[in-house]
Amino acid sequence: MVIWFEGAAAVAFVALVVGVLLWLRSVDRRMGKLMQLAESLERRAEVAVAQVSDLLDPVTETVRTVQKSMDGITKLTEATKRIGESANQFSFTVNRISSELNDTVNRVASKSGDKAKRNIADAMGWAEVGYAVWHFWKDKRKEDTAAEALHAKAVN
Repeated sequence: MVIWFEGAAAVAFVALVVGVLLWLRSVDRRMGKLMQLAESLERRAEVAVAQVSDLLDPVTETVRTVQKSMDGITKLTEATKRIGESANQFSFTVNRISSELNDTVNRVASKSGDKAKRNIADAMGWAEVGYAVWHFWKDKRKEDTAAEALHAKAVN
């Protein structure tokens, strides 16, 4: 009877070993499938990384272009501010000169006769026309310079 127990124990042990081997084989197959899946995911990830890298180059260039444009706008804004300040200062100076000239003309006109007043009035009229022409010429020159600058920027 002991032999039967030993035989039964040996058969049970063999069955256990066969079961463990079958289980290990199944696990090995699953691990192989998982490895294949991981490799497939890795290849897809490499493709995605390459595509993202390809997209980053134009984005980086666009950001650089925008930065250059912003720098240009900043410089243009500063230049415009300085031009405005210069124009205000020039206007103030012209107003002071005009006021002094009017005062001087009024003093001279009060001392002289009607003929001198008419001559002074004519001279002031011509001076006003000359000033208007000069102002028109200056504005036209500024517009032409700005248009040339924009054209030069567009060409570059």
